[in-house]
Amino acid sequence: MVKKNVKVVIGANFGDEGKGLMTDYFCHQSAMRSENCIVICHNGGAQRGHTVDTPEGLHHVFHHFGSGTFAGADTYLAKEFILNPIVFRKEWEELEKLGYKPTVYVNPLCRITTPFDMIINQILEESRSDGRHGSCGMGIFETIKRYEENYGYSAWVLLENYDRQSKETIEAVKHTYLPKRFNELKIQPSEEWEEIINSNGLIEQFLEDLEFMENHATVCDDINALEKYHNIVFEGGQGLLLDQNNKEYFPHLTPSNTGLKNPAEMILRLFPNADVEVCYVTRPYLTRHGAGRFDNECNKEEINPNMEDLTNVSNPHQGKLRYGKIDVKELENRVSVDFLTNQSWKLSLAITHLNEVARVFESTDGVFDNIYCSHGKTRMEITYTRKGK
Repeated sequence: MVKKNVKVVIGANFGDEGKGLMTDYFCHQSAMRSENCIVICHNGGAQRGHTVDTPEGLHHVFHHFGSGTFAGADTYLAKEFILNPIVFRKEWEELEKLGYKPTVYVNPLCRITTPFDMIINQILEESRSDGRHGSCGMGIFETIKRYEENYGYSAWVLLENYDRQSKETIEAVKHTYLPKRFNELKIQPSEEWEEIINSNGLIEQFLEDLEFMENHATVCDDINALEKYHNIVFEGGQGLLLDQNNKEYFPHLTPSNTGLKNPAEMILRLFPNADVEVCYVTRPYLTRHGAGRFDNECNKEEINPNMEDLTNVSNPHQGKLRYGKIDVKELENRVSVDFLTNQSWKLSLAITHLNEVARVFESTDGVFDNIYCSHGKTRMEITYTRKGK
């Protein structure tokens, strides 16, 4: 069996570090060697927004597909990834217009978000009297909560047995679980929300989106999805400081493992002899969406008043993007804690957005095997230095 070449891309901070850029870069390296590649999305769900710009001028924000799509990589949505058929269909059609028809594999144990999970999420955010939590409004936590209450079916049931189970399941969510959850949260939907919830087309449209996903994704387990690929890139969502176990920042966290935990489990179980490089990604400054603790927060003008982030625009659920100054030693520490392993894996750092703030972290020379520096938006503007420990 050919030895697997594995890259793991992890956000080192609060997200928005440039994980999409680095995923595209690694997948393109595989394409340059004429080798196949697959991206594994292993945490969170469609709330991720990973921007990729190509040297040819293509631009896309990836939510439900791996950011290596433009480089010819396929996508595997592992069991921890939360499916959203609404976003899947919208994004598929966007990519098709750009000339791409992604090959996508879905683990049979994936959970699936319904429009009612998204509605609960958005109504709850609107009802908070103490300010916004920082949720993206995509229903991630509510999906997890609903499955814990046994009001959910796996991807295998809903996608492989679409005609038999789907409508019954969604109707139960609307008529039984939704009122129960509103009562638990002590929230009352407005007339406008009631109209949306009870609209005739809501469930039918979702069922159409679910059927679309059934027709454009293959349900299969880890081994069958990954066995034929020589190159594998794990693309994480969010960042280390938002990990569900980072209790120091509770409660403004994401309900998933954002670091090495999920990829390490799969690597050690499926291909323990692989060549593995774990790449943590950071900007030369910090950013954060929504509410919550933010050490070293500052005005954008203290970093670069001319920066313009077209992806992270202000929105009703998360507000404006916040900025902060980075503490390199703290960055090194949280990466070292997350990377802690007895495996002979390479440890790398990618510093993006250096065209905005030209600050390369020289103090990391003794910590990382490799340093990647990005001075622009595309993979062609990434330089690579082998540092060695």
